[in-house]
Amino acid sequence: MVPGRTSAHAIDDSSAESNSPWYLSPDYTDGIDIIFDNAGNVLGGTVQALVERLTTHQHMDTRFTTSFLLVFKRFTDIDTFIRLLIERFWIPPPKGLAGRDMDEWRRLKQHVIRIRVLNTFKTMILDDDVVEEKDLHVLDQLMEFVQHDVVQSMAAGKHLLVQIRRIVCRIGDRARVKTMVSYDPQPTPILPRSNRRPNLLEFDPLEVARQVTMMECEIFMKIKANEFLSRSREKKGGSDAISAAIETSNKIACWVADAVLTKEDARKRALIVKHFIQIADRCRNMQNFSSMVAIISGLNSPSVRRLKRTWDQISQKFAGMLSACEMTIDSGNNFNNYRQLLQRIMPPCVPFIGELLSTLSVHLTTLTFIQDGAPNFISGDLVNFSKQAKAAEEIQKIQRWQSKPFNFVRVELIANYLHEQLNKLNDVPDVSDIFWNWSHEREPNETEDDKITRLMRETGFLP
Repeated sequence: MVPGRTSAHAIDDSSAESNSPWYLSPDYTDGIDIIFDNAGNVLGGTVQALVERLTTHQHMDTRFTTSFLLVFKRFTDIDTFIRLLIERFWIPPPKGLAGRDMDEWRRLKQHVIRIRVLNTFKTMILDDDVVEEKDLHVLDQLMEFVQHDVVQSMAAGKHLLVQIRRIVCRIGDRARVKTMVSYDPQPTPILPRSNRRPNLLEFDPLEVARQVTMMECEIFMKIKANEFLSRSREKKGGSDAISAAIETSNKIACWVADAVLTKEDARKRALIVKHFIQIADRCRNMQNFSSMVAIISGLNSPSVRRLKRTWDQISQKFAGMLSACEMTIDSGNNFNNYRQLLQRIMPPCVPFIGELLSTLSVHLTTLTFIQDGAPNFISGDLVNFSKQAKAAEEIQKIQRWQSKPFNFVRVELIANYLHEQLNKLNDVPDVSDIFWNWSHEREPNETEDDKITRLMRETGFLP
């Protein structure tokens, strides 16, 4: 027995198990094939023992089951997992078992294990975070297994066959997509007063926040669990939905800077800045922290932040709004304020998940720390499942925010305007250099004497 770890027999309903016959004991060997902590959580195990734990005939550990299905691809492949589950279904009786003992084994162990194997298959095929598009080849293997007479003699087996056939029929239509629906009251959209050429200042900040939130939420909903795990493991970008979310955030920041810097007059720039502060504040209130951070990043970019004449015209009211947004996502103490906020609120929400102007996401930072901070195997060749379970906890936090979308009405004029503005600079190289040059053109560096002269002219004391 490993010090500080309990026996599997002490975990799975110990009082009942101590009186149960030997043939109803777990198949794995505690302390060798699998190890637990004092609270009964799995610390590590061989892949086969972890699969046995997943389909145990004893009481179900739903936390373990959820974690396993989220992270099993980090320590095995789906083909091996399917094979082990099928082998588990065909569990043979212990040698020498007969009569009433055999009947009891079949009823209390074999049958329960088989039901749980079939339920595991059902959960897998209905969740495209588990069986992804690249894994669809396993459906042929599952189809062959589930058509066996023994499997079809069980109601769960018949239902599983129906589910597999439905998925196979839909593959050609690429219709295997999770759809989330919100039943929250749908607010009345705030429409622009005219349909002429769009002007940002004519759009209500709340409605702009709603439209950008719909856009960001749609991208966020497409992120799959394996993308977070892969990114934390590989530490590089790609063409996944996380990259799309990061790209969108960067586009929003560029849009903000562009909208401010294209105005030659300081008063007009200040109006744009105040409008964006209100949009960021509305995003914060509706829990779209991704867009809020992107807008703040644009306003705090060096090219915009140095515009002193512009910022001098921002009142305390708007400065307070901006400060509230900045405090929400303050990176101090490992984003502690932001983390506590996420624990208090309920969906819908678009969390701050991507690299925004070289800042790592809270969630990705946590996953990377978990990945680097603990070994993949313990006690020799046992999978460090406690490490994988911690990663699963982070994924579940993210999936919580994917459980419910926002229920806003698309306003075509504003949505099309946003699309145009966010893609306006796609093909422009070195856009940050352009912004910097514009910034100095708008407000050149000046001496104190130059500043006094300018202020006197602006107030009418000098011609």
